[in-house]
Amino acid sequence: MLKKMNLTNSPNGIQSFFVSNNAVEKTAAYTVVITTDSGKTFASKTDGVVFTLPAIAIGNTVTFVNTAEDGLNTLTVSPNASDGITYAGSSTDDKDIINTKATSKKGDYVTLASLDGTTAWQVVDVRGIWAKE
Repeated sequence: MLKKMNLTNSPNGIQSFFVSNNAVEKTAAYTVVITTDSGKTFASKTDGVVFTLPAIAIGNTVTFVNTAEDGLNTLTVSPNASDGITYAGSSTDDKDIINTKATSKKGDYVTLASLDGTTAWQVVDVRGIWAKE
């Protein structure tokens, strides 16, 4: 049975949880590499970081976490030009999802998976407000 963790009451909050669980902190734009990054969690507390997804290969997941203080960071996830992202009931083609500075909260995250199709990454878990481009 999985136990749900209460991260808001942890001593160092959400950031320490993700860092202690092998999150990779990025301070500049980064292109995810499907062969080495699948299953990883990427974190950023630097404003304006863009994570670019690789072309879809079925069976992969990746998580992105905003670790900046509330309202200080825009975090963007951008699909490969030939792919999209399915989120909030619809798919986009070559459009980003963005945790905007105005709505961002420390610990906002999105987990994407390449489940069974090759045209769009699927949002399978999310916390916070993520806007479609």
